[in-house]
Amino acid sequence: MTIRSRRIGFIVAFVLAGALGVYAFRNSLVPATHPDHDHGIHSLDAGGRILVTTREGKPRNLVGAPGKVLVIHFFHTKAEGAADELKELLAFAPQAGDGVDFVLLAKENDFETLDTWLAANGLPRSPYFVVDPDGVATQRLNCKRDLDTMFFGKDGKLTSQSRGRLSWTSQGPLEIRKAQAGEGIE
Repeated sequence: MTIRSRRIGFIVAFVLAGALGVYAFRNSLVPATHPDHDHGIHSLDAGGRILVTTREGKPRNLVGAPGKVLVIHFFHTKAEGAADELKELLAFAPQAGDGVDFVLLAKENDFETLDTWLAANGLPRSPYFVVDPDGVATQRLNCKRDLDTMFFGKDGKLTSQSRGRLSWTSQGPLEIRKAQAGEGIE
């Protein structure tokens, strides 16, 4: 082996090691969860990536201090009561005001499947809907139920979590006020 081929081999190995390091670092940037707790992720402002797919096909990163109340509602189209809760939530959302951002995270592979289910249940196609095709966002947010809602304050801290179906006419406004006040879950 010549000196030139050794140098080229070293450079290639160095570049590959660097690329692998960048890939590993990028994928490791996830806010810490509490696997021993029943609630989901405690803080979204810890940096990293939790990506969901918007209707336009673009990724949306849920990590960071949102600057307003962030409501993430998880649902699976096969969950009992999912359509009824979404009807109530979609009726409530405009009343919440501009200081609240809703993300309706469907545990589905694509919008075609979601839209078919929405149409079958008389629900509108809303810009609030996002999908989690590979389930990574749901796992990173530590959501363990088919119906669940997490409320984050302006600073990205979890203020409450519904742990199942939520009444948006009675409990929704209360949870929004707690998130606006910045009450913590711990």
